[in-house]
Formats: sequence, structure tokens, C-alpha cells
Amino acid sequence: MTVLKHRNFALLWSGQTISLAGNGIFMVALPLEILHLTGNPLDLALVVSVRAISTGAFLLFGGTFVDRFSRRITMLISDTVCGISVSLVSFLALTGQVRLWQLFLLAIVFGIAAAFFKPAATAIIPDILPAEFLISASSLSSLSESLALFLMGPLAGGIISATAGTGWAFAIDGVSFFMSAACLAAMRSVSKAKEPGPGLLAGVMEGLRFCYSQRWLACSIVALGVANLVCFSPFYILEPLLVRNVFHAGPVALGVLYAASGAGGALAAVAAARLRIPRRRVSAMWVAWAAAGTCAALVGFSPRLWMSVVFAGMTWGLATYGNILWFPLIQQETPSNLLGRVSSVDWLFSFAVTPLGATVAGAAAVAFGVRLTLIAGGAIAAATASILIIPGVTDPDKRAMRDRPKPLHEPVS
Repeated sequence: MTVLKHRNFALLWSGQTISLAGNGIFMVALPLEILHLTGNPLDLALVVSVRAISTGAFLLFGGTFVDRFSRRITMLISDTVCGISVSLVSFLALTGQVRLWQLFLLAIVFGIAAAFFKPAATAIIPDILPAEFLISASSLSSLSESLALFLMGPLAGGIISATAGTGWAFAIDGVSFFMSAACLAAMRSVSKAKEPGPGLLAGVMEGLRFCYSQRWLACSIVALGVANLVCFSPFYILEPLLVRNVFHAGPVALGVLYAASGAGGALAAVAAARLRIPRRRVSAMWVAWAAAGTCAALVGFSPRLWMSVVFAGMTWGLATYGNILWFPLIQQETPSNLLGRVSSVDWLFSFAVTPLGATVAGAAAVAFGVRLTLIAGGAIAAATASILIIPGVTDPDKRAMRDRPKPLHEPVS
């Protein structure tokens, strides 16, 4: 692809693809390790919640930080810290000394690192690519995420955990972080540190005011937060429970279920790269997210494992297509000096709801069953697309249609 001819993006994409594959292995190994230690699904929900709480507590400050300092160096430090932390946990797991509190501590480290990494990863793209390549970069990044994080990684994670143990799965994730850091270190002539500006808290408030002033941005962030709360965030908690408690299957089946999400996302990324970019991007992404919620409900409704696998793939495919449109829209509609803060607000609403969503989902799965929890969450997520009727939400669509080039020859009436 032409976008990979840009050296810095090629390095960033390569490092992130390797790291995402490691994270895919980790996302299978972690619930298996926790369920092995305690057998309590609520413990898994709490570990995921602690990670999200740590991210949410620092995200706004992380966004302000990356608007003022090197985004590349911020990402490099984050990868290095995560690599060291998960490598230590892998040693404890391999020697039979790992304890639940150590997994909680790892979750805190990962969470704080993500608070700085995610805004930097969103904001650095316009620094290293021309505007006309943003959609291509988003499609390619989504493709690698789908293949590495949700397809190859989980498949490898299921096999490694079942044959060699979760300790080796954690070790491989550690190596992937170090390889990503090496790619970031090899990048050259990226953005320099920004001008100091006002105080840290004042910088946070400036980002919040900008988000509030943009009706389409504020409403979309809040509505997407609701969808994440009830549906997309709990998926990580509910899928292992669906495999184990409903279908009575093992680690390989869980890997296949996660991998189906990766396959769906990969197909969506390929399709987005080939299809014409819709001018009504806000409308298109919300229709896609609503359809994803519907498919998530069908994952819980399906009477057979293979049917749940199919609908899981469709869920992530549709969600991925919406995300491919969403991130470039933020990058294009936000001033560069505010992009880190605006992306941190977006990530905050995604992560801030994860602790509550994961905890409630874990408790609801115990009280009402995994199926009903999935069905209810998917239905609510589908309903969030109703924000399209709110005045101002489709303003970017209206601007795109107004600015559309007119034909050279007007038809004769």
C-alpha cells in the first residue's frame, strides 16, 4: 500500500502489529490464568476493571502531556514499561509463584501506560502522514489489529496456553512490547516537543471545552460510551464465560471465538480500503455500530457455538468499519495542538465505562446468565444510533455534502 512508503508510518505500523499480536496472546492467557487461580468470573471482571480505572484516572492528563511533549518518546517509554512488567509476571507464572494481587498490579501498570500511549498513538498519525492518507492508515491499522490482536494472537494464545502454559504466553507478550519499542526508536524526524502553554489542569479544561463546543463530537463520544458500557466492553468478560459455562468448551474454542472477531475486522478493513469513503461519515459509522450491537445480541441468542462464532465475527467487522471512519474524522476535524486532548476524552469515555461495564456484566452473568446479559447489552447498543436525530450530530456530513465538487456541466432543465 502507498501509505507504507512513508518510513515512519511503516515503522510505527510494524511495531504496533507485533505488539498487538502479543496482546492477542495475552488476552487469552489472562482470563485462563485468573480462572485457574480462583475459578471466580468476578475476579476476572475486577482485574479488567482495575486496568480500566487506572487508564481513566490518567487519560486526560496523558492527552495534555502528549500535546506538549514528544508523542514518539511517550509511546516508547510506555512500551518499555509494559514489556518489563509482563516479563516479570511471566517469570512468576513459569515458576508457579504468580498470585492474583500480582495480576492486579500488572493491570494497574498496563492501565497507566495506556493513558499516555493511546492519545499519543492517535495524535502522532497526522504528524507523520499527509491528510489524504489518514483513511488508508486507519484501514491498514484496523486490518493489522484484526489479524494480529483478534485472529493470529488469540489462536496462538489458545494453543500456547493449552500446550506450554500461560507463563510462556505472558513471556511472548513481553517480547512483543520490546520489539514495538525498537521500531519507535528507529523513527526519525517526527514531531518535536510542543510549546509549554498553560498549566496542566488548564490544558485539560481547554480540551474538554473544545469537545463540548462540537455537538457531533460530544454526542458521539457519550453515545459510544453507553454502547461500550453495556455491550462492547463486557464482550471480553462474557466470551470466556460463554465458551466455558454455556458451550462447555476449552481454551482452543475460546481462541477460535476471539479469532472470529479478528477475521470479521480484517474483512471490514479490506472492504473499507477498497470502497469509496462515504461522504456522510457520521451517519455511516453509527449505522455500522448499531448493526454491531444487533449482532452482539445474536451471539448470546445463538444455540450453537459455531453460530456465536459467526455473529462475533460480524460484530467486530461492523464495529471496525465504524472505527475506521471515526478516528480520521477526529484527526481531520480537530486542531493539531488539541488532538492529544480530544483523543484522550474519546478514549476516556471508552475506558471509564469499562470497570462498571465489566463488573456489572460479571455479576449479571452470574445472576441472570451469560446469554441474557449479551442479548440485553447488544439491544441497548443498537439503540444508541438514535442520536442521529439530534440537531448538530450530522454537521460534518452536511459540510462534506456542501463542499462536494460540482459537476463540470450542469444538466439542462
